[in-house]
Order: sequence, then structure tokens, then C-alpha cells
Amino acid sequence: MIQYFFSFLPENNLVKIRILIPKVIEKSLEFHLPMWRPGRYQLQNFAKNVLNFSANTQNGEKLHWQKTKKNVWNVHETQNKDIEISYQYYAKDLNAGSSFVNKHIVYVNPVNLCMYLPKRIKERFEVTIERQHTDDQFSCGIQPLIEKGHNLRLFPKDFHHFFDSPFILSKDIFHETFSVGDVCFHIWIQGVFQIDQQKLIDDLSKIAETQIQIFGEFPEEDYHFMLIVPENTYYHGVEHRNSTLMVLGENGVLPKSYYNDLLGLASHELFHAWNIAKIRPKELLPYNYNQENYFETCFVAEGFTTYYGDKILFESGVISYEEYLHELETTFRRHFEDADNASQSLLESSFDLWVDGYEKGTPNKKVSVYSKGAIVALVLDLKIRQKHKEKKSLDDVMRKLWKKFGDQKRGYKYQDIQNICEKVFGESLQEYFNLCIESNLSIFDFTNQHLIYLGLKIVREENTCRISPL
Repeated sequence: MIQYFFSFLPENNLVKIRILIPKVIEKSLEFHLPMWRPGRYQLQNFAKNVLNFSANTQNGEKLHWQKTKKNVWNVHETQNKDIEISYQYYAKDLNAGSSFVNKHIVYVNPVNLCMYLPKRIKERFEVTIERQHTDDQFSCGIQPLIEKGHNLRLFPKDFHHFFDSPFILSKDIFHETFSVGDVCFHIWIQGVFQIDQQKLIDDLSKIAETQIQIFGEFPEEDYHFMLIVPENTYYHGVEHRNSTLMVLGENGVLPKSYYNDLLGLASHELFHAWNIAKIRPKELLPYNYNQENYFETCFVAEGFTTYYGDKILFESGVISYEEYLHELETTFRRHFEDADNASQSLLESSFDLWVDGYEKGTPNKKVSVYSKGAIVALVLDLKIRQKHKEKKSLDDVMRKLWKKFGDQKRGYKYQDIQNICEKVFGESLQEYFNLCIESNLSIFDFTNQHLIYLGLKIVREENTCRISPL
């Protein structure tokens, strides 16, 4: 079994990694570092943070190695030997998708820094993590955990499992649990926070219960809300298999004024436990960490999730209808004020995330798969609800996606989305898909036509827009 060992040099912001590969049968081994991370569909440059790579036998014999690509290390003359690889990773950037080490916290996102052998990516392996202090608390979605002195041992099911399981080590972690049915939910907060603990537990419980009611079941045995309060002002979250890592706060504190932001972020990321962690486009099954994984349905993965993340806050009762309309208005403004006349369709902008990234980029080119994706999800939901007099909704679409694709044995294609939507709706939705998804035409009037069902309309005033009653 391959073994990984993690230790840390907080004063230098370094993670030390050792990899032991026993009884190698190949003449050479090709170690890869991922080129991107799940949850952000854009190539990254994790390799720039690698230093002091070395390759030896466990008897101390140095082995010749060379880099063949920026993220590939080829080690020679490995046959019939027990191999040890070691290197360090510079971890000084703190966001929800990075790794970060200092004297207060160790936060590791394994997909940033864990080299792997592509041919053995489906193998089970062992991870040993060396704590600086035995009283450091450990937060991670992988269980069970074996503790022995300073060392913690984990046994990921495979590399996909480990890459999707960030962990935190720190003395300063608040931890609480709650249950919804037979699912245990964990709350982990590293840093200073001023929000009411019991209210947070109660509200997250309501959010989780409402989401489970939509799908009928939860995809994992447990789930971990992991939150780091940063020294600077930050708002960011990333979904994982059975956890989310969130970075939220300002000037070293998570104030009460951020409470709804926290609930919205948590709701969005939790919905991903179904929608993308399990229900996944065909192009992302399995993840290929060595290159772009182009797909044109990110409006489903992120847009539908954005719509539900906010709507569930209201449906679960943790925010008022007025607060929900404020969130909806924010989504409308992000699209209609900035991108309603953009040259790309949702399909094109989904595909081009790998090209353009998440920055604004070229003016009037792309639309946001988050904002426009949420708006077209709202329109589709209203179409279904109005036709079927509230007896059907977009929830039925999500349930069918879950039943058909949730087992990860196959991924969906764009045509699958249209087919399932039309099956729920009961007739063709070609006009909707042509306008909202496939074309670059304005959806302002089309959206207003459907908002009538809610007694609402979007009003344009010079360069801004707002929600108004009819």
C-alpha cells in the first residue's frame, strides 16, 4: 500500500510531504501534480509552489529524476525497489481552494499538493499526518481516524476521495454537531466569531432538512461545514464530497453582520453535495486532473445551485421573504446590469470557463454561469409551477437527475437536461432552451413575463435595475 506522510514547518509556511511506494514493478515512475481542483474549472499553477523534490530508495540510494512537464516528475531505475519521494509545498495563500500553514493553523487542500501516480489513482492508500501539538483539533470529512500521539492516520478510498477532502489542524476550533434523520452534520469554525452558536446550529439544521426533503435522501453518511475566519476580508466557499471549506470574515473576526452571508454560502455548498459532487456532467466522470475538462453545462452545476442556495434560505424559514427578494434582486443586477447583452450564450460561457477563468475578462463577452444560470433556473421553475398549479416544480427535475445520475456510473449530457425538463413540464421547452441557454439574446423581457406569476417585475432605471411589485 502506498503511504503518504505530512508534516509542517509553520514558520516557513511549508508542508513537507513524503511518499513511500513499496515493491515497485515499473522501470520508472511518473508523478503528477494536479493541474486544477474540483469546484474551480480553470487551470491552476500548483507546481510553482513545489520545492526540494528528491527521490531515493528506502535504503538511501539516490535515484535519477527529471521534470518532463511543469507538473510531472519522472523517476528512473525504480524496478524491484522500495521508493521514497519527498518534497515541500509553499502554502501561504488563504482562500477556500488553497492550502495555508502558519503558527495558528494548518489547512491542507490535498489536490493542491499531493503528487500521484495516474495508473494507481483508484487504489486505496494510507495517510499519516504529524501534528505540531497533541491537543490540535483535526477537521476533515474522511473517517475513521486513528490517533496515536502526534500522528493521525487516514485511509482514503482512493485519490479522488483524498483530493476532495481538505483538512484543518488548529487549537482554536469550535466544533458542534447536529443530526437530520440519521445523518450527522459537523460545524467546525477556526478563528474568532461573534454569531450565535445555537442559532447557527438551528438554522443549518433547517437548511439541511429542507434540502434533504427535495431529494428524498442525503448522499453521504455525514457532512462537515468547515469555516476559517481570515485576517483579511474574504468571502469564498468550495464544495467537496462530504464537506465544504468556507473562508469568511473581516479583519480576523466573523461579525454578526455576516450571518446571512454565512447561511447563503453554506446553503449553496451543501446543495453541491448532490449537484456536482454526485450528479455530474459526463465530461467530469471521472475527473482528469491533468488537463482541462471542458463541459457546457456548468449553468446546471453552478446556476441551478445558486438559485436553490438562496431559495432554500427562504423555504426553510431562516430568512424572510423580503430578505429573499433582496438576494434575488442582487442576482438580477449582476446579470442585467453587466451581461444581458454579452456575446456568448450560457453554453459557450460554461465551456469557456476553462479559457477565460472567473475574472471579468474581455468586455461584453461572457455571461456568469452563476447569475444567468440562477435566473434561467428561476424562469424554468416558474414555468413548471404555473402550468401544473404548484403540483410540480424544478424540484421534480432535480429529483429525476438524482435518481438517474446520482450513482456516478454515468454523467449527464446537455440533451439529458432538456429531456428531463420536458418530461416534467409535459411538453416541448424548445423555445426556453433556445432563448435562455443556447442564444445570446436578452432574457430581460422573458424573465419579466414569468415573474408575473409571483406578482413581481424587474424595473430598469438608467444603469441599474430593481425588483418591484406589479
